[in-house]
Amino acid sequence: MKTKLWIKFLKDQGCKRKRVRGSHFQYKCPNCLRPIPVREKDKEIPLFHIQTGLKTLGLSKKDFDEWMKKQ
Repeated sequence: MKTKLWIKFLKDQGCKRKRVRGSHFQYKCPNCLRPIPVREKDKEIPLFHIQTGLKTLGLSKKDFDEWMKKQ
């Protein structure tokens, strides 16, 4: 998945870019206990990172797929 699309999804979920840690930006999302790291210089996000991010957000793959259909 394209990095820009993943960042758009995070922003649509109410996440905000808070800080930089090394080469990763940390996105803090409402009701999440930990931030979601995103390496913005990469063109694509690996599937495993998307799955971990969804788990942190408390969302399922189905929720994500429904969001993708609207894009």
